[in-house]
Amino acid sequence: MGREVHGQEEQQQQSSGFEQTYGGDLFALWSESFGDHCHHGYYENHLQLDGNGTLNEDSFALAREAAVRLIDKLLLWANIPADGGGHGPQKILDVGMGLGAASRYFGKRFPHATVQGISLAKVEVEIATKLTASQNLSDKVSFLYADARTLPFPNNEYDLVWCLECADHILEREQLMKELARVTAPGGKIVLTTMCNRELLPHEKSLSESEKEVLENIFSDDLAVASWSQPSLYLRLAEENGLEAIQSDNWTKYVTPGVPIWIHFYKNSDLSIVGVKAFSMALPALMKAYEQGLVEYFVFKAVKPSS
Repeated sequence: MGREVHGQEEQQQQSSGFEQTYGGDLFALWSESFGDHCHHGYYENHLQLDGNGTLNEDSFALAREAAVRLIDKLLLWANIPADGGGHGPQKILDVGMGLGAASRYFGKRFPHATVQGISLAKVEVEIATKLTASQNLSDKVSFLYADARTLPFPNNEYDLVWCLECADHILEREQLMKELARVTAPGGKIVLTTMCNRELLPHEKSLSESEKEVLENIFSDDLAVASWSQPSLYLRLAEENGLEAIQSDNWTKYVTPGVPIWIHFYKNSDLSIVGVKAFSMALPALMKAYEQGLVEYFVFKAVKPSS
């Protein structure tokens, strides 16, 4: 099955990093304003703060709507059919499911499907499980503490494998793509989004030192993020794993209008909550990198051959 299975000690170490940054207090703070979707949103128009440059209830409501819209737009872009007559996906894997919002959304949107979410953060699994029970979806949506690099599932198991903003946290992206492809059923689809640094130009051997410094200000050990990569890495890995109908796009212009909301939110939050300070420092750098074209919001889709 490719590279070595990662040991329990290493898995526990990485999980500990997630727990320290993405703890229950941070999730509670986030959920109070943004709900249970912990990812970018899709904005069809630029989002405006009020005249004083501060947040209001409309800003949070628009952000919550945009987070759901991102999922809808990705499903449409990936040609995932609605579940009329049971023609939608029947078994869905949500890799790096956060608080399980997308998993529950799939459970409602695709009534004939079962959904399995995984995370390397036990606190996420615990919160997601409780939220799912409160919505009476536990019979079809479940969550598991598991490592995306060594997925504990059989080959050819899922007809939709969903990986939303998870790859940022995984250094071994070769192993990640191998596992995503392995568990996808023949004819099934993979949908992945992540933040990437720009592609190098033909004459460049690396990014400039100033660009590297900006990237270091965004992703750090405090945010449990592994490293940066170029979009072409994912395309190459998809080809190496025998995937077909490989397509990608840059959705930066659709997600960046929501970043100022996050910046203002964390700037005015309690810095004693673990993770708040790290995000309040990282997000202005992320916005700058988006605006400069140094970072892009990369979306990817592929199909596993039927034979």
